[in-house]
Amino acid sequence: MTDSALADHAGNERSSRRALLGAVVGGAAIALAGGRTASAAANSGLSADDLSTAESAIALELAARDLYDTAIAAGADGDVWHTMREQHESYAQRLAGISGSSAVGRDQSMFDQLSGDFDTSDPAAIALEVENQLAATHTALLGTVDDIGIAEAMASFVSMQSRHATVLATLSGRSDDFDALFVNPAVAAGTEA
Repeated sequence: MTDSALADHAGNERSSRRALLGAVVGGAAIALAGGRTASAAANSGLSADDLSTAESAIALELAARDLYDTAIAAGADGDVWHTMREQHESYAQRLAGISGSSAVGRDQSMFDQLSGDFDTSDPAAIALEVENQLAATHTALLGTVDDIGIAEAMASFVSMQSRHATVLATLSGRSDDFDALFVNPAVAAGTEA
């Protein structure tokens, strides 16, 4: 090959690589932009009951996130409050990703009922109650879902929220109360007597 032919071949190869890279990046952008639709289509086998359960759990997690935001705005400073806030948002996003739902609507009733109690720089006692109730609620919901992905996600939430409760029991001055540290007295939301 002549130098001119080699230069033309190299130029064509670079153009082809650029076109391929452009197609990959463009395809990724389209996939990300339509991620919800693609995810919902991929999960079309999800039962209506499982989808409803996932959406309810997402709403609870977003309400918990917003309750922690209320406490942070009221002066609850420290890594623990920010971490718990972020974890609840992550739980909602994880369920949204599995179910193809949207992680945007909180449980307004839960938020309205508890936001006044979280409007403090030290929400440890009320946060303990909320974490226990979330763990109890997710445990109850676990028995109603068929989708293994949703069940695995919710089981991991129960584990983490139980750990949150232990931390909050300590922060609320109950580190010597083994029941507060290791027993969840809460009942699932919606099942109160």
